[in-house]
Amino acid sequence: MMKRILHITPNFNYSCGRSKLVYLYLKYFGTKSEYETHFITNGGDSLGRLKEIPPLHYQILKFSTGFKNISYKGGFYRSLKEYVLKNKINLIHSHHRFPEYISNRIGKELNIKTVASAHSFINGFKRASFKSDKIISVSNSVADYLINEYKISKEKIVTLYNPLDPSLRVDLLAGEKFKKENNISSDKKLLLFVGRVIKDKGCDTLLKSFSIVKEKNRDVILLINGQIKDNDFHPANFNGNSGIILIPPKKNINDLYLIADVIILSSRREPFGLVMIEAGSFKKPFIGGNTGGIAEFIEDGKNGFLVDPENPEQLAEKIIYLLNNPETGKKLGENLYEKVNRLCDYNNYFNEVEKIYNSLLTSL
Repeated sequence: MMKRILHITPNFNYSCGRSKLVYLYLKYFGTKSEYETHFITNGGDSLGRLKEIPPLHYQILKFSTGFKNISYKGGFYRSLKEYVLKNKINLIHSHHRFPEYISNRIGKELNIKTVASAHSFINGFKRASFKSDKIISVSNSVADYLINEYKISKEKIVTLYNPLDPSLRVDLLAGEKFKKENNISSDKKLLLFVGRVIKDKGCDTLLKSFSIVKEKNRDVILLINGQIKDNDFHPANFNGNSGIILIPPKKNINDLYLIADVIILSSRREPFGLVMIEAGSFKKPFIGGNTGGIAEFIEDGKNGFLVDPENPEQLAEKIIYLLNNPETGKKLGENLYEKVNRLCDYNNYFNEVEKIYNSLLTSL
């Protein structure tokens, strides 16, 4: 039997960990002859990546995130049900609560199994959320949160740490090209933040910390790769400071990891943090907020540093320490690399996902 799996996620963007993971799903199952892979989204800046995944069936439908979906509810339900019937979908895998809610409604009507990935700590709508047949959580922290706050059965949840894309290639010249294009001399030390520029990611703390660091070391540059998604931040906050370079989201950021001296993700709330394991894949020292999946994965002082996301002085202290002690940073990066390779293997991850899919499909 052909297994026709439909994935649904909003805002398919480059600077989005959820989108990166969904992309890996589409790519992995696109290589499996027994699967027919389908994808629905509402748009995004990384749709060009879909051309790399033949034979992928995908469609753009109108829906959103948050309360805006009230106005899309009826239309999305009708369009999704039509797509499911037309393409004889066997299983729907949702990566956001709104499509999960609609998918479960359709699943009950058409006897179709459903899976939901829990990518974050969410709030509200407890009676309508996470009713799928199986829940894949990105960390134990998120799983515990769902059990305690949403009263989800422990047996219904499987925790799988996000995997890394093994096919990404590193262009050794790309990093030097970037430095040349941005007039970065070889004596500069580079800090890197990757993700949405919002308070939840600790960007305000990062900016305050960087000001402290700059007072003690003028040869430090902060690279920020991502979209500004918070009204408290403005491009002027970055472009007006010669020590900060704001880089728009792009397909491949390996050149940035390659040239960075320290990777920072001082989040206030973080379900897991793909940036954390990407830092590990490049053996880079990582500083993260002492919260959620970061605190679960990072062993402070062994494979990275944990900081209070409300304490810019503490973050600045750790940054300065790593810049002044590169051998310690190297050891932290190597230890993180070992843990990432052990717990975030691409094939192991998707072998577990296939087990979930097959257990549900054989029960039909």
